[in-house]
Amino acid sequence: MSLVCPLCGSDKIRSGTLHAHDGVRHLLLDKSLRCRDCRHRFWVFNPFKPLLLLAAVGALVGVTAWFALDQQHAAMPAAQAPASLPHIRAAQGDAEAQLQLGMRYAEGDGVIQNDKEAARWFAQAAKQGLAEAQYQYGLVLLEGRGVVQDYKAAFSWIEKPAKRGYAKAQYSLGELYRYGTGTAIDKSRAYLWFNLAAAQGVEAAAKARDSLVWQLKPEQIAAMQEEARQMSHGTSAPTPPAAAPAAP
Repeated sequence: MSLVCPLCGSDKIRSGTLHAHDGVRHLLLDKSLRCRDCRHRFWVFNPFKPLLLLAAVGALVGVTAWFALDQQHAAMPAAQAPASLPHIRAAQGDAEAQLQLGMRYAEGDGVIQNDKEAARWFAQAAKQGLAEAQYQYGLVLLEGRGVVQDYKAAFSWIEKPAKRGYAKAQYSLGELYRYGTGTAIDKSRAYLWFNLAAAQGVEAAAKARDSLVWQLKPEQIAAMQEEARQMSHGTSAPTPPAAAPAAP
């Protein structure tokens, strides 16, 4: 269909230029034309512009929705955390999952860091006898992270895995005896637990044990070494190595 000028009827038409003052309707929906004979400028409907406009609006809506969903996922509360997290197994009583969940909350790994939630899951796993969980729960009680600080309860929980041969707990128990945290100061018992932890490769425990040698009598060291041997035979821990010689 040929176009003619609405003013002079000439069919000598060329494309015109849109200007900012033409108005929104012309800018968004029409095409500008100009008559070569009378120089009259006029507009005709351009069917492609509405399609381009709809496509642009759709793209904008899509990008906005994507950002909104991404932000919602980032702010997802713990109760709505992804199924990959061990929430379901932990809620069903799986001690390993409870420990894992406690560690994630303590470190903010995949969830919002929350000391109170960490302590709650450590406590549940600890009550099921999981050594690492008992140790972690003892530490949060010792430091008051997410729970009311309680030195005596911390000592009790750390002692449980230590007696079962858990090296990290043995070292921590030695520290508790050494400084009288949650119990009376007892350098001999501190030496005992440091010795047991050192036998399992805890370097800090070996240094702590050797630092106590000069504070104990030879008979005390001998008694603790013998007790350590008996305890290590009752667990899977290796036989403690000989300690540094006592002071004369």
